[in-house]
Amino acid sequence: LQQVLGAKLPSKSMRHVLDQVVPSCMKAVKDVGGKSTIDETTGGRQLQVEQTATELNALYTIKQLLAHSPIIRAAAKSGSLELHAAVLDSSTGKVDFVGQHPLVAELLARD
Repeated sequence: LQQVLGAKLPSKSMRHVLDQVVPSCMKAVKDVGGKSTIDETTGGRQLQVEQTATELNALYTIKQLLAHSPIIRAAAKSGSLELHAAVLDSSTGKVDFVGQHPLVAELLARD
């Protein structure tokens, strides 16, 4: 939207990062929809979307690691490695653990 209004396009490397994050953001917007557990305001919904998108992106990263790294996949399949998503709150330094991917067994069963 910002680019439609005349803003400069992000750099090529930033566009690559954004391409990776967009699926999580779109799902977060869909999941949160018009509801918010934080507040009934637009700002509250925005915070909920941001939090949900961040958590979904952390889980998506686990999915990508299992799909594209034979070493990580083999270690996870053997049980010698568990992957847990976590999100850092940069304002407090607190780390919130999201946990393992809910479909980890199915992801590991794929060949």
